[in-house]
Amino acid sequence: MQKLYTNGTILTMKENELYSEALLIRDGSIQAVGTRKDLEPLCEADCERIDLQGACLMPSFIDAHSHMLQFANTLKFVPLKSCTCVADIQEEIKRYIEEKQLADGEWVMGFGYDHNALAEHRHPNCHELDAASRTHPIILAHSSFHMGVLNTMALQAYGLDDSVKNPEGGSYGRDEQGHLNGYMEEVTFMRGPGERVMSLENIDAYAVEAQKIYASFGITTAQEGFAHRSEVDIYERLGRSDQMLLDMVAYVDIVEDSEVVQQREDLKEYRNHFRIGGYKLFLDGSPQGKTAWMSKPYENSGDYCGYPIYTDEQVDGYVQQALDEHRQLLVHCNGDAASQQMLNGYHHSRQKTTDTRPVMVHSQTLRPDQLPQLKETGVMPSYFVAHVYHWGDVHLVNFGKQRAENISCTASALKNHIPFTFHQDTPVILPDMLESVWAAVNRITKNGVVLGEQQRISVLEALKAVTITPPISISRRTARVHWRPESWQIWLF
Repeated sequence: MQKLYTNGTILTMKENELYSEALLIRDGSIQAVGTRKDLEPLCEADCERIDLQGACLMPSFIDAHSHMLQFANTLKFVPLKSCTCVADIQEEIKRYIEEKQLADGEWVMGFGYDHNALAEHRHPNCHELDAASRTHPIILAHSSFHMGVLNTMALQAYGLDDSVKNPEGGSYGRDEQGHLNGYMEEVTFMRGPGERVMSLENIDAYAVEAQKIYASFGITTAQEGFAHRSEVDIYERLGRSDQMLLDMVAYVDIVEDSEVVQQREDLKEYRNHFRIGGYKLFLDGSPQGKTAWMSKPYENSGDYCGYPIYTDEQVDGYVQQALDEHRQLLVHCNGDAASQQMLNGYHHSRQKTTDTRPVMVHSQTLRPDQLPQLKETGVMPSYFVAHVYHWGDVHLVNFGKQRAENISCTASALKNHIPFTFHQDTPVILPDMLESVWAAVNRITKNGVVLGEQQRISVLEALKAVTITPPISISRRTARVHWRPESWQIWLF
């Protein structure tokens, strides 16, 4: 079956022939691109002619980094993104308990609050959550998923009291008297209560709904950016039951679950729209949460620079493991010190990375002067550029003007001829690719501040970062399906 698209803006993303007058599709694949005059003779008698009515037709978006099953999970939690004060959070919790008719003792989990957006400019504490309910254990996950808050009943359920010590790579919040206040960050949250928040029980229906939401933003290939055996099992189950609506690439936790990758060589290639792309490693935390590992202190924070999760020796070992196994490694680096730790790991290995394409995920405070080493080591940055809008004003406070203006230094990367991608780290924010494109082009914060005019890039370069460059970042020269008219594979707007 043929389909001929005309009468719109057909954007090919090929610089030498960026626009086309017509596009001819046969059985879901591109047959020809060109003028309508040239394509009409190729049309068969039953060819369907589609009038775009002035709309834009372009390649679909490729998600360079997110956590789709985490996003699916949030669809069943207390929604907290719109909360502007602690009282709002309390009311949302009460409403949820009443709406779901939860019995005493049942867990309540919420997601999406941002302390930077609250009137109090701080995290809620256990006593404030107790005011919402003392008969339900409550866990709230911050929008970054790097931190969270528990009420007293939840703290007791985890056996946490004032005697607990901070582990390496995380900490517990305390009040002025040294008592636990319910706040937990990084390892203490993510390897503890955060695992309950990320529990994937009864997830299938939510996973289908999450895929539809991704697709509504024009995404046809998505990513599971920190997978374990359970996530792999879920995607295989969804595939067997014909519930995989998108192509999905998973990156598995190299620290806890590397054997999953080693045992599933068969998933190097797509099976029922799912494959394993390689490994994922976390090196630090969140810049808006002030846990990203910086080379220089945060503003007005003494000598505090955030902190690493692993030693240099450990990171070198994980890098070498990925190289020895010829697997791609995605590394979470928000702070410039974490970025340097990753770069040092690849420099120490002195092995070529061209066949594995390591990716520096987030690259928030990666400095322009670090880019030559990034290029030398073959590391590709993936920028969470929408940070400029969502937390740019916070970064001005945390980092000062000079550092904040170089958040997501995309123009500098272009000058160094370094390809890059954009991502939204969903569920941190919605998988809205066009918002990322807008943020990269305009670099305007929520308060209307132009943050780093020198790092602005063109619309075309921004669109490349969500269409033709991401397939390279997931070890593919081209996307498996880049244009396809059925379903949502060609996107119109």
